[in-house]
Amino acid sequence: YYASVLHDCKNVFGCSPETRPDLPVYFYARFIFSQQYLNQTTAPLALNVYTAVHNPITLRGRIQLCHGALHHIDMRPMIEDIGPPIISIHGEQASLVRPLHSQCFISKR
Repeated sequence: YYASVLHDCKNVFGCSPETRPDLPVYFYARFIFSQQYLNQTTAPLALNVYTAVHNPITLRGRIQLCHGALHHIDMRPMIEDIGPPIISIHGEQASLVRPLHSQCFISKR
């Protein structure tokens, strides 16, 4: 599922004009916000709050981030050997990164 989201995002970022950075974010809203949150507010309002702080990553940079995530190395076997803290961001109602996705990090630390 996550790979298909990243492929979709690469396509949207690649088709969006640099002058309209809001278009890819609007597309991605269904993955960023939980359905419960979107039921309480509207997608445009949620996006206004989310984009209140400028994000300087260009569309090309976002495509590169997706490409990198799609060509990742499975780090789970090496987690115990990683010294610095690992930050995992997920949500109980998130549709993209669920708590079970970070379970391997929690169990190995």
